[in-house]
Amino acid sequence: MSLAKKGEVALDVIEKGLVILDVASEWFGPLKAVTGVLGECIKTYKEVMDNKGDLTKLRNDLTEEVQDLEKQRKKYKSSEMEQIFEDLSKKLETISNEMEQRLKASNIQQAIQSGRISQEVEQFFKDVSKAYENCKFKVLLIIARKTSEILKSLVFNELEPSKEAFHGAQIGGGKARDSCTPGTRTQIIKDIEEWAERTTDGHMAHWIYGMAGTGKSTIARSVCLSLEKKQLLAATFFCSRQIPKCNDCKHIIPTIAHQLAQYSPAFAEELEQAIQNKPMCIKEPPEVQLNELVVNCWDKVLKAQKLGSLTPVVVIDALDECKDISSVLKVLMSAIQKQKLLGLKFLFTSRPEYYMHKHLKIDGPLSEGSNVDRMFLHDVEESLVQADITRFLTCQFEHSELLVSEHNINKLANMSGKLFIFAATIVKFILEKHNPIMAEKRMNRVLDLKSKQEKHQTKGLDELYDTVLEHSFDFEKSLSEEKDTYLMILHAVITVQKPVSPSVISKMLGLQLQEVEEVIRELYSVLYIADSDQAIYTLHASFPDYIRTKGRAKEAFWCNEELYHTILGKACFKNMMEKLEFNIGEIPSSFLMDKDVPDRLKNIDETLEYSCTYWPHHFSGSNLERDIVEVWERFMKDRSIFWIEAMNLLTRIPEAYDGLQLLLETMKYQVGIQAEILKLREFLAFHAKGPGVERTPHLYLSSLPFWQKDFLGKQSLQNIINLKKCFQQSREMECWPTSSRVEAVAISQDGKLIASGDWNGIITIWNVLRGKEVRQINGHSGYVNSVAFSPDGTRIVSGSDDKTVKIWDPATGAQIGEPFQSHSSKVYSVAFSLDGTKIVSGSSDKTVRIWNVATAALIGEPLQGHIDYVRSVAFSPDVTKIVSGSDDKTVRIWDTATGEQIGEPLQGHSDYVRSVTFSPDGTKIVSGSDDNTLRVWDVATGAQIRESLQGHSRLVNSVAFSPDGTKIVSGSNDQTIRIWNAATGAQIGEPLQGHSNWVMSVAFSPDGTKIVSGSDDKTVRIWDAATGPHVSEPLQGHSNTVYSVTFSPDGTKIVSGSQDKTVRIWDAATGAQIREPLQGHTDEVHSVAFSLDGIHIVSGSDDQTVRIWDVATGSQIGEPLQGHTGSVWSVAFSPDGTKIVSGSADETVRIWDEARASQIGEPLQGHSNRVRSVAFSPDGTKIVSGSDDQTVRIWNAVTGAQIGEPLQGHSARVWSVAFSPDGTKIVSGSTDNTVRIWNVAAGAQIGEPLQGHHDWMRSVVFSPDGTKIVSGSYDKTVRIWDAATGAQIGEPLQGHSDWVMSVAFSPDGGRIVSGSGDKTIRVWEVHADGNSLVAQTDINKLWTLDDEGWVHFPNISHGIVWIPPQFRPLLCRAQNPFLISQQGYTKIYFPEYVYGEDWAKCWP
Repeated sequence: MSLAKKGEVALDVIEKGLVILDVASEWFGPLKAVTGVLGECIKTYKEVMDNKGDLTKLRNDLTEEVQDLEKQRKKYKSSEMEQIFEDLSKKLETISNEMEQRLKASNIQQAIQSGRISQEVEQFFKDVSKAYENCKFKVLLIIARKTSEILKSLVFNELEPSKEAFHGAQIGGGKARDSCTPGTRTQIIKDIEEWAERTTDGHMAHWIYGMAGTGKSTIARSVCLSLEKKQLLAATFFCSRQIPKCNDCKHIIPTIAHQLAQYSPAFAEELEQAIQNKPMCIKEPPEVQLNELVVNCWDKVLKAQKLGSLTPVVVIDALDECKDISSVLKVLMSAIQKQKLLGLKFLFTSRPEYYMHKHLKIDGPLSEGSNVDRMFLHDVEESLVQADITRFLTCQFEHSELLVSEHNINKLANMSGKLFIFAATIVKFILEKHNPIMAEKRMNRVLDLKSKQEKHQTKGLDELYDTVLEHSFDFEKSLSEEKDTYLMILHAVITVQKPVSPSVISKMLGLQLQEVEEVIRELYSVLYIADSDQAIYTLHASFPDYIRTKGRAKEAFWCNEELYHTILGKACFKNMMEKLEFNIGEIPSSFLMDKDVPDRLKNIDETLEYSCTYWPHHFSGSNLERDIVEVWERFMKDRSIFWIEAMNLLTRIPEAYDGLQLLLETMKYQVGIQAEILKLREFLAFHAKGPGVERTPHLYLSSLPFWQKDFLGKQSLQNIINLKKCFQQSREMECWPTSSRVEAVAISQDGKLIASGDWNGIITIWNVLRGKEVRQINGHSGYVNSVAFSPDGTRIVSGSDDKTVKIWDPATGAQIGEPFQSHSSKVYSVAFSLDGTKIVSGSSDKTVRIWNVATAALIGEPLQGHIDYVRSVAFSPDVTKIVSGSDDKTVRIWDTATGEQIGEPLQGHSDYVRSVTFSPDGTKIVSGSDDNTLRVWDVATGAQIRESLQGHSRLVNSVAFSPDGTKIVSGSNDQTIRIWNAATGAQIGEPLQGHSNWVMSVAFSPDGTKIVSGSDDKTVRIWDAATGPHVSEPLQGHSNTVYSVTFSPDGTKIVSGSQDKTVRIWDAATGAQIREPLQGHTDEVHSVAFSLDGIHIVSGSDDQTVRIWDVATGSQIGEPLQGHTGSVWSVAFSPDGTKIVSGSADETVRIWDEARASQIGEPLQGHSNRVRSVAFSPDGTKIVSGSDDQTVRIWNAVTGAQIGEPLQGHSARVWSVAFSPDGTKIVSGSTDNTVRIWNVAAGAQIGEPLQGHHDWMRSVVFSPDGTKIVSGSYDKTVRIWDAATGAQIGEPLQGHSDWVMSVAFSPDGGRIVSGSGDKTIRVWEVHADGNSLVAQTDINKLWTLDDEGWVHFPNISHGIVWIPPQFRPLLCRAQNPFLISQQGYTKIYFPEYVYGEDWAKCWP
């Protein structure tokens, strides 16, 4: 472009600017003069350039545009708009003055001839254009900001910004944050402003740091005010450790995003869309918050060029006062360094903590190319700071009645050094009385202080605080008793665990409220009372630091925290002993939720609330001398249950649990105290899992009655549920169902969370205290084979069949970083190092790999040596070694640093090694194998220690050491968990039984008191690691699924067959086992039946045999009946007892001579799949069979010929068939979930199928009178049907916790027996009259249990009592006179039970 052309373009643009100025000057006078001068410049240039181009159209267009802009401006005329045009006029005035000087200094014609005109025009163009563009952008910004207010109020409330963190917010007591006194810190503020306005350098972050009291926050506040005027302040977050919403890092990013939306309407639009697309991102960890709420939105706005030429600033003050600030800095600085936030600057302030240097990437002198500029306030020239402090002091004293000489002000400034907090405290101290005489005395006291010394940075501040306290208490004149009172109040304020009101302090210390208020008033130099909550706060964090640190505060002022924890602890106990009582919330009915009782806290004042919440903290920090321990003992005996009640009403059960956990951790050597606290914590955890946390009466009605251990206060209960319990050392504490097979479990180091991984690729996080699922993480596309918590509990690592290793945030479920990808096959095992910096993984690619947690990078080469799948890996406690177990049957040890194998492989196992781990001291390794054994190895020598640990009957999937190294736990495919003595190798106690499928993973809790397990039965369970309660008489029952049950013909006995390979006989009246189990079968027993005379039993088994037993002796009669070539699924006697029929997986039906123990004739063939069920007709002439081929067939019992065509109608396997008592009908049950009735003569189905079960039908039978049918199903229910109409009679019989495998009527039809996969046998009373069950009047026979565990009485919709989950599987329901289980049972009665409005009668 030619020089002349450039000049024309420049002048055109300047014309635009003048049009705007012309319009603006109509309402803003200062622009008139500027417009005139610029007009003269334009005129001169146009004349000398002879630029006669047609500007008319341009002028018209611009005039129309500006007039429109002027209309918009008039709608929103404000001081903010005036400020924008004032800034513009100043800028243009500077430009025009410079241009005017050039015009006067030279001959413009000569300038044109020399070619300088183009340069001047270009520069003129740039200056005016930039000023114009900034003005236009700011005006449009205001307009757009106003028009988007409704949108923001609706959408951005979801961000829940911390408005207390805004720079202009009040911080308590109606007090705003201080800014710098005018005329102070000017150079520092100017430097920051220049940095903020620069667009050319790469310093996108600026860090102001200095020790407490150097004025960082006041500088930040002043900078905010300045940038706000320039339209450069985008967002602020002022952290404060005293304000909850200002010290929680999770609020920082949403608060900044909220303010950015206020600043930029374009950003607001993008943010609105982001929140609508991913509403939960607001609750995610900082990394996700930053990306979704800031980075992505900002990037879109930037690319759309909707930000103009401004570079706005975000200010985050006092980083060190925010908890876990590292999590925010880490992701924020990463985004800045990766230039993801171009066009946005950040100003940080903090103390010079090491971790700040680390995250801000400053280790010493600034490296070239650093994104961070910095300013260390202690490096600022002292003379500049002194001058600023002098101005500050002068200004403060000028507004008082005290006359302070320049000399004294300089002396005070010199004493302050570089600490503005020192100067501010001086002013507060001297002037707080508003009394000139008192102020002068205090001034003289302060001036008598020695000058600061350089030996200790805090010395000057410490001496000042000493002086403040001396004068506040007037120590020279005060009596000793008064001094003690003053100090007691001050030290109590410093020691309390949260800011409290003067009223609380007075009650805790036994003082008059007036005394406390007077002392606080005397200490307004360092303390203040907030208007919002009337609580006492410190003005600066440096004061508690000073007074708690021995050697800083004078001996007289030093706060002995142990002493004051003791004082406050005793006060807490005293308050609770005096005020806690039964039903303190005056809850009127047990049916009400606590939240529905508005005045439930009226009897819990602030002092009692504080005492209940914080006594564990004070007791933990006390001297634990006899006097406080005795008070604690009385509290435990007389008030601990009422304490739980109060905390329940306050919804602070988690805090109560944490407090007790703190005591357990800090009182490791106080064995007696620890034991009692442990009992209390265990009960608290038990209660926390029930609905009693929301309904306080059920602390007494539900939680206490079901607590199996002794508990103080439990013995006082009356009129509660009556329990008859009989347990066989049931050590299962929790059972949490999942949607898939559980392959892995892990527990966090604090014991609060459990993670499980399953076949669906899901990681589930569980809250141990509440016993509830917290969240599910869907992150893997294959099985999750392994999970582990980081030592600090903030991360979970998982390994999967999808070949990846991933890290997750358990608090949010968000993935952290990218997947670790390097393995070429399934990842079977992962583990964190104890320092949390590394992860090790083992894979079916036969390698072990080590990863850097921070970078996700592979460390070194893969560790190679195994020649088959690597199933398990673990770090040694000192992280110097790694152990691995493999399908190559070896255990190997590796050097973590070099990756080299240490020594030879550890050999001894004869099959795959599934699990390995180090002992806590690192000297031993335990391994579990497919050879069914555990082995312990010496790490130093590689030798096996003693013989292998034997006991499991199937492969061992998982092993773990207890935290103290004295025990080993193992989980096996034999469905058991076993505990071993690590020193001797002996098994400790009985196996832990409860899982109904393979136990895939086990782990100890960090305190060693619990074991967590995950199983292919789709459950996660928690077990008591200690020995359970002793049972005086052994309980008998099957140890596995009960496949078949039936009554004897006289109804006095029940026979059962089980997966545990035994046949057992029971007393039908009491449930007691009659003699020893009938043993002989070598595999699962699928079917049992009595002979009609009741003297024989027949059984069929997976061992392909039929066996006959003598009921009287329990001995087997003769040899097994052999002939079947597959499992025997069903057996039955003929009515005359001479024959036996059997059905088998070999697809045949066979008839046997009972006396000769031989087969009669050829097998009955016709079925094309397994024969699941057989039965004789009542007259013995026919046999019916049901098969997996979906048919029912009838056979001639004499000839073996099939009678008629197969009965067809079922669409799936037929599991069960039976004749009606008159022989005219057959009933069948199928995996198509239906029951069907057939006419024997016609071979046709009668009516419609009986439908109601929602899972496979396993067993069906007619009642003795033929009027009813009973069915048992995989849906865990027993149902009774009307045989004539097909209608279901009554509600399903519920109680079994697993599939119902078999059902049978008693001979009188009044009872039903059922056997289940839950290993129990239940007897149900179902006495009937006509077509309906007989009406009951006894409430003990009428209660029902809903799916949530609530017992209901007839005609009462509310729950009466809540049954904890662990009691439900073995709970005798209302219709069960008894149940038979190896694990025992629970029966409940309601003789004089109180509930509803009478509930409080449960306490005397």
